[in-house]
Amino acid sequence: MRAIRGAILQLNMTPRQLVAGYFAVQAAGVAAWWGMLFAAPATAAWFQPAGWPRQALIGFWLADGLLVVVGSAVAALAVARGWSAAYVIVYSVSACVGYAALYCLGVSIATDQAWIASAMMASMAGLSLAMAAILGAPAHGPATIRVVPMSRRAAALRTFAQTVVFWSVFLWILPKGIVELQQRVGWPPFEHAGQTPGATILFGLASLLGLWSAATMALRGEGTPLPTATAPKLVVTGPYRWVRNPMAAAGIVQGLAVGWLLGSVWVMGGAIAGAFVWHGWVRPTEEADLAARFGESFERYRKRVPLWAPRLRTPAGDS
Repeated sequence: MRAIRGAILQLNMTPRQLVAGYFAVQAAGVAAWWGMLFAAPATAAWFQPAGWPRQALIGFWLADGLLVVVGSAVAALAVARGWSAAYVIVYSVSACVGYAALYCLGVSIATDQAWIASAMMASMAGLSLAMAAILGAPAHGPATIRVVPMSRRAAALRTFAQTVVFWSVFLWILPKGIVELQQRVGWPPFEHAGQTPGATILFGLASLLGLWSAATMALRGEGTPLPTATAPKLVVTGPYRWVRNPMAAAGIVQGLAVGWLLGSVWVMGGAIAGAFVWHGWVRPTEEADLAARFGESFERYRKRVPLWAPRLRTPAGDS
């Protein structure tokens, strides 16, 4: 884990380079995917409902080629060179990817199939929007962590919207895609007595913790869980009184519960992998920002409150 984090840090990418690099990779990745579909026609069956003609998928080649492949390449160039139109181009490409993701999701909901395609497109749409958020508006420039002053009402509404999107993608669409992929390669789900009630109870408890954490961040911190609209105030109340990262812990447990419910070791493994990524990459960046903004107050909080294992009692003087 330290080696991976060290390699990432050695890249020393600026926010602008990160956004440009992502859209360059997106352009190349989608182009390669289309190349696979044309070179190996049978692979189209993995990305559409059974019984649909191959042409139903192949017919999107022109739209994808122009709007996503070429669009992403132009977005990468615009961001890298600092074009004044970069903001508009990036959000336009993100909107195109988002439309494609919604179409795929609509097909999957109607047929309960093609979840691999929906998972891929939802991930790409989410990452595109994340890069657009990092690029930011021309008035404040690119940043991976940004304080956005807002009222408690605005923070609560934005936090609610983010929660709906994150839970839909990470706890529904992606797991469904992973399970479908697991079935494609012939790996059956596991089953045991008490699986459904046990997983449901665990998911419910983790969800309550996640909602409590999100509400505390919005109402006490006057910000959102996203780094690009982070809280301007240090939050040390609510669940943050017992553990420093209750929202991340809740999300990991939710992912494990979903994998348990679906009988998928792959989904559970994805949740564990996400925990390692968050711990080794996201957490250090966020904590460095908190230390820079809140100084000794954050250092005292970090020494007093554990990272993952909640402390069992609250020392006198905490508020």
